[in-house]
Amino acid sequence: MEPAALERFPSPGKGSGLRSCRRVRPGELLYRAEPFAYVVSKEQLGSVCEHCLRRNEHLHRCSQCKVAKYCGKSCQKEAWLDHKQECRCLKSVKPNFPPDSVRLAGRIVFKLLRQSVWLSERLYSFSDLQSNIEQLSEEMKDGLRHLAQTLQLYLKTEIQDASRLPPAIDFFQIFAKVTCNCFTISNGEMQDVGVGLYPSMSLLNHSCDPNCVIVFEGYQLLLRSIREIQIGEEDAEKLAGEEHAWKEVKDAVNEVRYPKSKEEWEQVLARCQNLLSSHMGRLPDTNIYQLKMLDCAMDACINLESWEEALYYGSRTLGPYRLHYPGFHPLRAVQLMRVGKLQYSQDMFPQALETLKQAYHIMKVTHGTDHSLMQALMEIKEQCEAIMKTQ
Repeated sequence: MEPAALERFPSPGKGSGLRSCRRVRPGELLYRAEPFAYVVSKEQLGSVCEHCLRRNEHLHRCSQCKVAKYCGKSCQKEAWLDHKQECRCLKSVKPNFPPDSVRLAGRIVFKLLRQSVWLSERLYSFSDLQSNIEQLSEEMKDGLRHLAQTLQLYLKTEIQDASRLPPAIDFFQIFAKVTCNCFTISNGEMQDVGVGLYPSMSLLNHSCDPNCVIVFEGYQLLLRSIREIQIGEEDAEKLAGEEHAWKEVKDAVNEVRYPKSKEEWEQVLARCQNLLSSHMGRLPDTNIYQLKMLDCAMDACINLESWEEALYYGSRTLGPYRLHYPGFHPLRAVQLMRVGKLQYSQDMFPQALETLKQAYHIMKVTHGTDHSLMQALMEIKEQCEAIMKTQ
């Protein structure tokens, strides 16, 4: 759908919202958004390209700051406008590294100073973005003030006197807007790789019965319909809820960071195995934190190439995923694809084909047939069908 098919409107009790200007079918691309600004998360530095956000084991380091890494000269050249001033700032604060929110805010400041207008602002601009300052506690406001001070120190080499900046560039206000409007950017496996600001998509309100979902292709945000939307109906995406969970499992899940070595993956798997074993029968797989623990164990086994054990944990997640992410949900589609690939690796071709078909049924709506992940799914599904015909 062309962007003009979506319009901004005043949503009672919610501020502004987005609604459709025409009838929409399930699976349509409603909007393709470019970020106003985005950064790779600190945990993924060195693992994904700073420009295209794709995972690559052979990234080339920026010769200046030695921090940013790119797939090659093409990505580095395209990223230079956003990285040029940031590069000098990163060098000036070594060996320290700014938090993700500070680095993102820095890029926003540089873009505002260039007076850039971006495609992400077709319906809503950065200046239009609302903040929730009046709803924040004094403690949270103090936290934003601390971030603003950190940003001022980080930008010192490029902006010696922040008081001389235009009134529209207020560090505290920028953090207030970023806090309630930025998006976590995920890759094809729905793993977090960065954070970005997409002003027009900030108009989306949340719903427990959504009519559209968000997926990412690199740094591009794709908004797709998952059911029929009528003219004038508000577009609202899924906000996943979390149920109460046992504190130890919850804390363990929250402590997990993306490992970068075999030894670290082995430690993650051992912790998961210990908790899953000790709480067997006391905490159901449908508990959202137990489910995340199973996912962690599955990821660890995949990275350790323990395919059979990975399939064991993955199979346990399918029922809970159906419960927590019913209907057309990208997380469930990706999980079905992962389990289907594991079944395929274990020569369980009939089971794999059935699982991959379920993934295809959901993903053609949530991702669309031209998404790179959908292309990979169709390829392995066709391979599985070819093998089945020869048996």
